[in-house]
Amino acid sequence: MPSSLPLQVLLFDMDGVLVDVSTSYRQAIIETVEHFTGRQISPKDVQRYKNHGGFNDDWKLTHSIITDTAMEVPLSRVIEEFQRRYRGNDWDGLISDESPLIDTATLDTLQDEGLLLGVVTGRPQEEAEWTIDHMDWSSYFPIVLGKEKQGDRTKPDPFPLNHTLTMLAAVGRDVDASEAAYVGDSVDDMKAARAANMWALGVVPPYLDTSDHTTVLNKAGAHTVLNTPNDLPTVLRRFDEQVASTRSA
Repeated sequence: MPSSLPLQVLLFDMDGVLVDVSTSYRQAIIETVEHFTGRQISPKDVQRYKNHGGFNDDWKLTHSIITDTAMEVPLSRVIEEFQRRYRGNDWDGLISDESPLIDTATLDTLQDEGLLLGVVTGRPQEEAEWTIDHMDWSSYFPIVLGKEKQGDRTKPDPFPLNHTLTMLAAVGRDVDASEAAYVGDSVDDMKAARAANMWALGVVPPYLDTSDHTTVLNKAGAHTVLNTPNDLPTVLRRFDEQVASTRSA
């Protein structure tokens, strides 16, 4: 069914947009830093790095925090300890505690509007696909672009988003960047969307201050910022008024 909205494709970041990671990824960062340094950092410390930009990869973010405390630890060891906490032995780590931030009814509405939905995430492909299956979202997201499919060109580089459109063209669905939007919660997400000439739709995760993070996302280039991804159907129906009017901003 052709979309009745100005968009054809709606791409989502996963962490902080589709999934609450406050007790999973964020906690794994905190625990891994403490394991190597003996120091306790706060969620605000983690967010400070995120807001600086360039830390879409949580493994590298964790390694950077550890390095900034004058500890020399190989990235491979950091990843090993991180994954032991996050993924566990058999998907029984912190990942199993994650909860959805978007309602099934919202996904139904977006799909009914004729939008093609996809996920472009910094998560390893296997973890992204496991999460989608775990949340029973497989029927909503035919496109999943994880870490391995992005090479070294991760957000804020627009390559992951551009590559998604290339994948669609290869299967006969040509979509112009102006007909696509990327929904994300970070500085890197907004910069990547802008660089790809897509619409940059920001979302404030429930574990961050709404006013402060809205300002952060707007400064990073968001065309509009939502308090929850469940506001998407309403915002998209008022696209010209609420989003498109900021195109020249």
